[in-house]
Amino acid sequence: MIREALFDYSEATWKREEGIYEADEALYGGRWKNFKKHIKGLLREQGKAKRGRGAKFRKQPVFGIYKRNEGKVYLRLINDFDTDTLEPIIEEIADKESEIFSDAWEGYNGLAGLGYIHSRIAHGEGEYVSGRVHTNGIEGFWGLSKTNMNTYKGIRKNNWKFYLKEMEFRYNYRGLTFEEQVDKIIEILMGKWKEVRC
Repeated sequence: MIREALFDYSEATWKREEGIYEADEALYGGRWKNFKKHIKGLLREQGKAKRGRGAKFRKQPVFGIYKRNEGKVYLRLINDFDTDTLEPIIEEIADKESEIFSDAWEGYNGLAGLGYIHSRIAHGEGEYVSGRVHTNGIEGFWGLSKTNMNTYKGIRKNNWKFYLKEMEFRYNYRGLTFEEQVDKIIEILMGKWKEVRC
């Protein structure tokens, strides 16, 4: 119930604004070395033993965008990493003429044509920072959230989006004390944010 409320709150209150954003994708799921031998064999037979973005068949793909000037993230479950999936989400979140920093993945190829100021960092060539162009904010979030998600030891597929929004909430309100976070959750559960928006 709490995670569902956090999901609704996130989806309803994220404002589309101009700003500086870092866009990236990640895969959540068990490590290959931890799979049982017979499961590894089945995945190899099915051609699902790939690494990197090819692992989307056995892991959950997630898109994340980090708003630099606020230090906040927005997350969305996705099925694929292609342009048709990523661009509409970015358009929902960031106003045109916003700056978008990403890696060199081809799914971001059309952002400049949509009116964004788009700069890339070539991770594949060992480049991680070029002046103010980097994706360190969202990369830091991935590491933190994956560590936290490991504590759940298995999540049902239809509950994934709720756990993901919990990670988003924890990160976005990390500056609050524990008591203040509890108060914020109570406020969300009572729907007080809806009254403010009316």
